[in-house]
Amino acid sequence: MIHSLRARLQKLSFRTGVIILLCCIPFYILSFAQMLLPLSVGTKGVLWAVFFGLAKAVQYTGVAVLGVEGYRRVKDYIRGKKTKTGKMDGIKLVIFDFDGTLGDSQRLITDTMLATIERLKLPRRSREECARTIGLPLAECFSSIIPMTDEQAEECAEVYSEIFNVKNVPGAVPPFPGVSETIKALTAKKIHVSIASNRSHHSLHTLVKDMKLSEHITFLVGADDVVRRKPDTEPIEKTLDHFQVAAHETLVVGDTEFDIIMGRRAGAHTCGVSYGNGTREELEKAGAERIIDSLEELV
Repeated sequence: MIHSLRARLQKLSFRTGVIILLCCIPFYILSFAQMLLPLSVGTKGVLWAVFFGLAKAVQYTGVAVLGVEGYRRVKDYIRGKKTKTGKMDGIKLVIFDFDGTLGDSQRLITDTMLATIERLKLPRRSREECARTIGLPLAECFSSIIPMTDEQAEECAEVYSEIFNVKNVPGAVPPFPGVSETIKALTAKKIHVSIASNRSHHSLHTLVKDMKLSEHITFLVGADDVVRRKPDTEPIEKTLDHFQVAAHETLVVGDTEFDIIMGRRAGAHTCGVSYGNGTREELEKAGAERIIDSLEELV
């Protein structure tokens, strides 16, 4: 229950976290200011406990919304060391999502989902409804829009993979504009580049090879490489361990709230892209430090 509450709070924006955090200040002031009032010692003690307790509760709520990295940004700002959000200063590793961030795969994915639904004679869903699930674990893509058991969801995932392997011919997933140039520019700056995705490792490997980026993207984390998938932090933890890089030296780039939430939970910097499957509003609400309209803006 506590984990669930923390996850919901972390979906709120950085600005909301700052506002909540600042709200603790009046309560701290009141907890001590009331000591100057002509009240009995007992009353002052009760008021102090109430106001101080409220201050702490609001403070911890604000910290929960901000996350580790957000709270560090606030502290650095107060100390006069404002974080250079969106710049590559100090970044040693960039972890990209794939679908909707590097590869324009929406048409292929939604075509495959619709074909799966039709083959299994499930209630029909629109292409838009299917598109909104991109970024979730494969079985959950179906169970989130159609009521079904876990066993049915797994069957959907198996049929999807079968159909996808047929449709996923070379060139079916083109890179977005500027992807190749951006990744090559990052590696030229000695910045490690990797991918963390909820698609399979084999699929990622094939797509990266098709895009002729295997030389630059040397580490991939697919859905079958982890036990707990995005938005859990395991994909990031696995990547940090591989490159021996700290979370605060890492930038997570993705097109959905799941990428941003994963990055924030791990204490990494986060950047959303507006051209993918998620909306700018969703990315802002998830707490993205910056949102860009083209990948080339990274460098």
